[in-house]
Amino acid sequence: MTLIELGERTEPTDPEPSRRRRRFGNSPTALVLVALVVLLTLAGAAPAGPRMQAILPSSLAARVYLTGDQILTVVPVPGATYGSQELLAYRRPERAAGSPHQLTPLWRMPMGPFDRVETAERVDDFGLVLSLFRERVGSETLLLDSRTGQLRWRKPGFATLDASGRVQLRTYDAEVPITFAAVELAGGRELWSVSSKATWVTYHQRDATIDAVVISTVTGDIEVLDPETGALRDRVRATSDEPGGYRRVWVIGDLVLADNSQGVVAYDIDGLVRRWRTAGSPIESVDQCGALLCARDIDRATHVLDPATGAVLWSVDDVYLLRADDRRALAADYRAIPVAKVTTIDAGTGRIAVDHGTWDLVDEVDHAPYLLGTRSIPKVGAVLARLDLTQAQPRRIDMLPGAVGNCQYRDDLIACRRQNGDFGLWQLRD
Repeated sequence: MTLIELGERTEPTDPEPSRRRRRFGNSPTALVLVALVVLLTLAGAAPAGPRMQAILPSSLAARVYLTGDQILTVVPVPGATYGSQELLAYRRPERAAGSPHQLTPLWRMPMGPFDRVETAERVDDFGLVLSLFRERVGSETLLLDSRTGQLRWRKPGFATLDASGRVQLRTYDAEVPITFAAVELAGGRELWSVSSKATWVTYHQRDATIDAVVISTVTGDIEVLDPETGALRDRVRATSDEPGGYRRVWVIGDLVLADNSQGVVAYDIDGLVRRWRTAGSPIESVDQCGALLCARDIDRATHVLDPATGAVLWSVDDVYLLRADDRRALAADYRAIPVAKVTTIDAGTGRIAVDHGTWDLVDEVDHAPYLLGTRSIPKVGAVLARLDLTQAQPRRIDMLPGAVGNCQYRDDLIACRRQNGDFGLWQLRD
């Protein structure tokens, strides 16, 4: 606290002019008090102790990637021409601190003006797998030493990892056939490679290991490749009501789901035996919603489907269903961008049961059963809350000082843009 010396007070020779009463809401101290009241009143918790928190020096153009014990940023090179960028790697702090400290990079790697990181994953003890899209090169995957940034191997294509010690790769180029391949993670040795006229690819896993590569072709066929050899295992031909060319395919549980002109058709992953199909508008996306399926059509309606039969249990318009069970769903209406209006939908009626207000939803890498959202308090930071199907109301769990949004989380770490353009890092509280 700063102490201001006022000196000795004397009686005024003229009457004091009348003063306006100061508005409580404009005081920084008042704003802090409001934030504390919000947390203590709504969270109902005692003040928490120190936790890990840090500052990533960056800029408004920076992008952040959380990879377990490391944090990566891609930032413009200061003073460089032609938009050059660089990737910086930081070690995650382990010790709790009462106030955040600024991190310094372990190493840096140059990147082109239009290069972008698609995925970043930590592997083995000291490995970092980066999948990049690079100008004039296309898709590319690198295995780097996470301690130094030294290159261990480089291969064309985007990577998908599992627990097998293999890396599944797929190239992306609109003008030439796609190449699917598998390489050894440790040394990058190619195990197999095949060329395909595919338009869509996804993977099926059992026990954390990819056991099927599922693709759709330019003719609308669906194929399953063996991930160990690349050999064709199963194929189902497109029918007259199924689109050739760009056809979307999703793998959820043991179902392969593909769009057609009347909705979606489901096959068993083993043998591609058809299970069911829906009738209605063409589908844009299918997601897992707890034990159910959420299919969004081109008319902006979302349908909750029984995965065993494809029966439509209920539908709702103009919102995205983010989490659902057989009784209710968390939904987001993004028409009030940049924040979302979040509601709980009653599964019996498809109507709003609870209005949770507007939240800036936090981007997630891992699919947790709950959502995180923030609300900004000007000049103070952001209140962080957990939105859960099992809770009647959002549960406020933290205050992130200086945060203004653009947040993402992975494991127990959250990163948010700060008021000055940097990124803040905080360990999530339970």
